[in-house]
Amino acid sequence: MTALGIDAGGSATRYVVVDAANTVLASGALAPIDGHLFVPEHRARFEAVAAELAQATAGFAPQSIVAGITGLTGDAPEARQAEAIFATALGATAVRVEDDLWIGYHAAFAPGAGHVVYAGTGSVGLHIRADGSLLRVGGRGILIDDGGSAFWIGREGLNALYRRIDAGDPPGALGEALFAAIGGADWNTVRAHVYSGGRTAVAMLALAVAAAADDPAAATILAQAGRELARLARDLVKRIGPLPVVLQGRAADLHPAILASMRQEASGLDIAKHTADAALAAAKLANQQGKRP
Repeated sequence: MTALGIDAGGSATRYVVVDAANTVLASGALAPIDGHLFVPEHRARFEAVAAELAQATAGFAPQSIVAGITGLTGDAPEARQAEAIFATALGATAVRVEDDLWIGYHAAFAPGAGHVVYAGTGSVGLHIRADGSLLRVGGRGILIDDGGSAFWIGREGLNALYRRIDAGDPPGALGEALFAAIGGADWNTVRAHVYSGGRTAVAMLALAVAAAADDPAAATILAQAGRELARLARDLVKRIGPLPVVLQGRAADLHPAILASMRQEASGLDIAKHTADAALAAAKLANQQGKRP
């Protein structure tokens, strides 16, 4: 028997196929997808990527699939729709779709053992209780919050840059880094880059903000990102109790100032950095799922 794990975030859809002993047979990355299946174009993209996954894994015929998909929760109707799409496209008999952080939590802790704060394109905090029930804090998307995420950092960088420009001040190192990432400094170029690329394009600009960390505005943004993530950790501890906290996600790797600020803001909490191969973790969970009677 083979099992397929999927980690679908804002930058890519990563997959891993394992055998019964969790030996990796295949892995790769496809275009990003999300769980916003109530939007027709998002659903069409999801179905297209599912078809590509079927082609990429055809030689292994995975019968069990576990997927972590950004933009949904495991109890959402879109999760059931996503399960049906994967089952139809890949012919799998056991499919479970959860949000991407659910996978990351299981890679870090047994249920009930700790708290996870995730900073990727978006941001969210999660505790999974020993009975399997979930407590989420944050994670409501860019139109409401996602403080400390890559999108938030990229947006705050642009905001700081254009406030400088509006005041007649030089763009500074932050402006140089952002304009280099965008490919031009005139507003028409920036506007086209941001509004055609949307959430992912703005999130990718977090790399430029981190590269300009010596710029006072960039340094302030990175420190504030850590404080935003500390709030999620404190809320989890307030609701559940003091347990180890891990920080996951690619945005957490942008600059050491983020973790340092998070620890300073949430002093007294045990906060560690944790890097997980979420697609592999999902594949291992799929393997367990497939072995159940």
